Amino acid sequence: MFEKIYIELSDICGLDCVFCPSKKGKRGVMSLGNFETVAKKVHKRARIFTFHILGDPLLLKDLESYMLIAKQYSMKLEITSSGFYLDSSKTKLLQKSDIIRQVNFSLASFFSQKRLSFLEYFTPLLEFLRYDFKKKFINLRLWNLDKNFNPPDENTLFYEALENEFDIKIDKNKKLNKLKDYVVLHQKSLFDWSFSKIKRDKGTCYGLSKQLGILSDGTVIPCCMDYDGVISLGNIFYDDLDLILQSKRVQDIKDGFRNGILLEDICKRCDFARKS
Repeated sequence: MFEKIYIELSDICGLDCVFCPSKKGKRGVMSLGNFETVAKKVHKRARIFTFHILGDPLLLKDLESYMLIAKQYSMKLEITSSGFYLDSSKTKLLQKSDIIRQVNFSLASFFSQKRLSFLEYFTPLLEFLRYDFKKKFINLRLWNLDKNFNPPDENTLFYEALENEFDIKIDKNKKLNKLKDYVVLHQKSLFDWSFSKIKRDKGTCYGLSKQLGILSDGTVIPCCMDYDGVISLGNIFYDDLDLILQSKRVQDIKDGFRNGILLEDICKRCDFARKS
């Protein structure tokens, strides 16, 4: 069983964040019918299912329909969003859902756009956070600190708003700041999601052992970093998942990771694999 399977409901987010290198909107939205096909095949294969690789699930008007299918198959969900599409209906949906285990908001997305003011962006998020959460965790991500774990000056907007809202003092150099029960501010150095031009043959990864990815067009990939589907292992809409996972390519990749050897080109250029 995988720890996590990433299911991309769409690759559309409407933003152009500096930390996200891939072009969006190439694959489009996974239909409800195709999502149910995915749910049937994977619902017993992982502990958590994340609605994210590229794209923002809150952008989907019928997100509740996808969640109803997930609930039918007893799938425990993790939602990752920029927060830009958090309206009153999505707020209620996320707050009340009993299958969501965690919601992640990528706050640094705010700095890559000019269409909303800080108040327009963050006020709905603060209203969402006032809910009394139980059995689900809310993770506010500021993953834009430098290599010495110093935050940029622009983060002050968030620090001040959160300190005023929760009547706390935020440690700006701390990885986790608890805001209230089940709600944390998670800080991290900026990670480069692009691939290096320098190749390395040695390394390991959790791909195909602890995680698996499914793009919105059905392409099965070994991990969430392969957002362009370079390592296409098959298509879950049409192919048997067991046959995909038993294929020679999958077995070779897994054996390589176990032995500290990177076989695929993008694995050799992936900073995450290089750091593992």
